[in-house]
Amino acid sequence: MKAKMLEENVEMMRRGITRPTEIEIELKKRLEQLTDRLIQKQSQVESLSSEKATLVLRIETVSRLLDEDELPLQSTDLAQNSDATGSFEMADIESGIWRPSSSSFQPVIIRDKIRAGRRQLGSVLQQLDLVFSIGMVYLRRNQKAQVLAFLYLLCLHFWVFFILNSSSHISDGTKSGAVFSLETINNTSNP
Repeated sequence: MKAKMLEENVEMMRRGITRPTEIEIELKKRLEQLTDRLIQKQSQVESLSSEKATLVLRIETVSRLLDEDELPLQSTDLAQNSDATGSFEMADIESGIWRPSSSSFQPVIIRDKIRAGRRQLGSVLQQLDLVFSIGMVYLRRNQKAQVLAFLYLLCLHFWVFFILNSSSHISDGTKSGAVFSLETINNTSNP
C-alpha cells in the first residue's frame, strides 16, 4: 500500500517536472518575445552607430577644410572663382573634394558614384543581415523549420552536384551540363 502511494507520488512528480505549468509557458513566450525585440534593437543600434561614424567622418572632413581655408563660405567667394567662360569650381562638402565643372575631372564624378553605390550596397547588406538574423532566431526556436531547412540544403546540394556532373545529350559529350547551359544562355543573350 505504501509502495503504491510512493509510486503514485513519484509519477505525479515526474509529470509535474515534464509538463510545464501555464505560468512557465507564459514566461517562455515572454522570454522569446523579449529576445526577438533585443535582437531587433541590437540591429538598430549597429546601423545607427555606423551611420553616426559616417557623419562624424564627414564633419571632420568639412571642419578640416574650413580650418585650412580651402572651402568658400559664401556664394560671393564661389563667384570670385569663376572664370571668363562661365565654368566655376564647386566644392563637394561631404567628400571634401574640389570639383571643377569641366570634363577633365571625370574620375571625381565616377568616385562619387562609386561612393553612392557603396552606401546603397551597405544599406542593402544591413537589411539582408536583419532578415537573416530574424530567420536564424526562427530556426533556432522551431525544430520543424530546422529539419526542413536542412532537407532543403541537402536537396540543393544534390541538385548542384547533379547539374555539374551531368553530361549534355546535345553537345559532343565532353562538356558538363552546367557548361552547356551557360553557353546556351550566352548564345541567346547575344544578338
